Amino acid sequence: MANTFSSTLEQRIADCGNPICLGMDPVLKLIPAKGDSAEEKIYRFYSDILEECVRRNIFPAVVKPNSAYYECVSVEALTVLKKLIHDYRQEKIPVVLDAKRGDIGKSSAAYANAAFQVYGADAVTVSPWMGADSVGPFLNHELQCGVYALLRTSNKGAADFQDLPVVEKDRAFYAVAEKLIEWDNGNLGAVVGATNLQEMENITRFFAERNHEIPFLIPGVSISGVPGGQGGDAVSVLNAIRQGGGKRNFHVLNSSSGLNYAWQASNEPDRYASLCVDALERLADSLH
Repeated sequence: MANTFSSTLEQRIADCGNPICLGMDPVLKLIPAKGDSAEEKIYRFYSDILEECVRRNIFPAVVKPNSAYYECVSVEALTVLKKLIHDYRQEKIPVVLDAKRGDIGKSSAAYANAAFQVYGADAVTVSPWMGADSVGPFLNHELQCGVYALLRTSNKGAADFQDLPVVEKDRAFYAVAEKLIEWDNGNLGAVVGATNLQEMENITRFFAERNHEIPFLIPGVSISGVPGGQGGDAVSVLNAIRQGGGKRNFHVLNSSSGLNYAWQASNEPDRYASLCVDALERLADSLH
């Protein structure tokens, strides 16, 4: 029987020794890499970071490029995205394509083919709010890749719908959580924001009490001295998961700005690659 995404992720975290997800969200004004075009600068920036990871044998558990940051640059930048996915996977680093897809069945099937076959990602983020026939084409794709469904996000507007009361289910996002358990085939995870620790504990407990833990993709982890983060603390997040009864080590904590642009803390743009990996190493070490 083929390994599920959940079991593969658990093994990956054990092998690389940390649960860090490196977000890959290019902001051109913050990219010091040289190049004749925006696309060349983006490719060089993330290639240099990968080379530094390889040179020092320090790797994140996974990486997560947000497709919007490439789409807004140019059509050609999407080719860069595909090349970066290929390059990182060549170094055995799983790639989560953060695209937040979701549509009627046929359209979701097309989106799934794009994520898994065209871009070659190992997992993709999706919106579950159109229901089972919208998420199904991702979960049941022939390549059996990972799917992270938006569950509890940390943006201010999350309360507009996620906090709506639902009869016998507390708030709406718990109704989504119940459906995720129903749909899970071993390849399903959930996006859960890092900034509300009590909710992190409660959500973990929701799954643990039902004997059905699923992997969390946890955005919002900040790096001290680097602007742009959401304020989440990695150690506190993992403690909240343990307090909630979480047993499986397959959750990944994402930092994008804090790692990508760690050079801002010391104002050393020429050292962007080494300072990114330094920050990754410190973050990983803080969890032991």
